[in-house]
Amino acid sequence: MAEPTPRDTLLDHAYEIADKYGLAALSVRGLASDCNVSVGTIYNHFASKGELTTATTALYFKRAFYTDFCHPTKGERYLDFCKRMFDSMEKTIRHFREHWLKDSEALPTAEKTIARFREEKQFDHICEGMIIIFKNDPSIRHDLPSHVTAEAVSKFTLRNIIAELRSEQPDCSLLFTMLERTLYEQ
Repeated sequence: MAEPTPRDTLLDHAYEIADKYGLAALSVRGLASDCNVSVGTIYNHFASKGELTTATTALYFKRAFYTDFCHPTKGERYLDFCKRMFDSMEKTIRHFREHWLKDSEALPTAEKTIARFREEKQFDHICEGMIIIFKNDPSIRHDLPSHVTAEAVSKFTLRNIIAELRSEQPDCSLLFTMLERTLYEQ
């Protein structure tokens, strides 16, 4: 295993700060103090606080999503993967919003936008994985209409999951029932 770079070490410390106190508590000076390095050392690796915030947010979603969703269970059905993903995403996003974005009114608008953008970029990556899982699910009916493609179903599924995650009481049971009845033999 490769040795962590100084940037990776700084990012790990930034992650710990954001996870414990929220993104609003993350600062270049605070990170420098926490790591016993000069402020200049931080700026050698991150050009601005915004870049540090972006990198830290990206690390959060990488750790939260990539582990579960870049390595699907062998032989897992598309629908089962989507159910597992929804449950995990609900917990991950709730934690991000409650802990990382607590006191987010203290964050500049640009930094909040960047944090949300990083969240969206992870969703794009997840959709790509969903397409692969769909294509490799031998249980999916072979007589689906031509417009019911892996890409179309995966985008539809993820859009609906994200919409539910934004609601106060996320519930994808209707979506999952529709997928079950559409994609699989009854």
